[in-house]
Amino acid sequence: MSMVNFLRFNDTMGAIISDEEFWTPRFRRRLHTDNLHSLLDEEMSSAWNMEIAYGGAGYPSVHHEVVNQTRKILKQRLLDSNGKEPAPSQVRHVARIAFECMQQVIRRRIDQKLLFKFGFTTDDLNRGYYEENGKKIEIKNKEIKQAAQKIATAKEKDALLKPAMEAKAAIFGYDSTYGMTGFYLDSEAGVLAYNYEGFEAIGTGKYASGMVFGLMFGAKTLAMRQAGFEPAEGCLELINSALAAKYHFKEVGGNLNFAIIKADEKKHALRYREIFDNDARLAAEIVQAFKWQELDRSKAIDLLNQLLFSRKKWETVEQDLFKAVRNSTRYELLLRNYKKDEVDQFLATQRDGKAS
Repeated sequence: MSMVNFLRFNDTMGAIISDEEFWTPRFRRRLHTDNLHSLLDEEMSSAWNMEIAYGGAGYPSVHHEVVNQTRKILKQRLLDSNGKEPAPSQVRHVARIAFECMQQVIRRRIDQKLLFKFGFTTDDLNRGYYEENGKKIEIKNKEIKQAAQKIATAKEKDALLKPAMEAKAAIFGYDSTYGMTGFYLDSEAGVLAYNYEGFEAIGTGKYASGMVFGLMFGAKTLAMRQAGFEPAEGCLELINSALAAKYHFKEVGGNLNFAIIKADEKKHALRYREIFDNDARLAAEIVQAFKWQELDRSKAIDLLNQLLFSRKKWETVEQDLFKAVRNSTRYELLLRNYKKDEVDQFLATQRDGKAS
């Protein structure tokens, strides 16, 4: 299904992360990189003083439609000089639009299934008849009505409709009224929920990610939690939560791409910045080095700060990383997916051989 996590660093800054993998049982495993999207362009962001990220967990085509439809509505709101529909001023306004678009996208798929099997839509089923070639045809057959109702109410889902309906999403962003806020979208359950905790984990692996967040917040006092995180520290915790999902749950894998929202920057391109490819992979490897006790926490945060915020070239930061780890041979073998106990046993044998 894939996973999406986000973490608020402070009132004006936070980040959202997702993996690349999408698969369900009986389907081929796929790597799909477009789970994260900015819902606003430069013009909308400047006009409304907002930055908003959409993270989709599950069927990619569902999220592609939702994002495109939401962007079209928002663009129309910006261009609507008559003010027929109010312009959004808060993240929750955009979340509501995205949620309604998600419901429409799911309903369209249900109607397609009904049309394919019976030749009528949900609206036709509700009113009791449909029209064909100008002729009114009543839906009278009891068995057909019952079968159609099961599809229309999502009680019956086939192998294609089920993963589409199970798609979930997170909205995370900044507005000048409430700062950094987030929402959880679940069309199947009919839920648009405000996130009041400052962190979220949805999709496959959410329980592993939630445990990492819980341990992290549990180690901090209330004053520390309210103060928030330094940006690089926040990125370390967010990536760590995503790695936990990747290590312990199926349907999570590939690169961990993420987007950083920094609302106090002047341009949209700086306020919403996506980290992917080599930078994203190296950021994950820095956090892995910390998890494998090859790096102190402070050094891992320093390297993340150099890579993500000082904008040093990833090649330079990678060299610094290998210089900083306690045992570069052990670290490199672990990165190549050798088992930890196997690596430690091998290194111990090497040391014993040299000692003798």
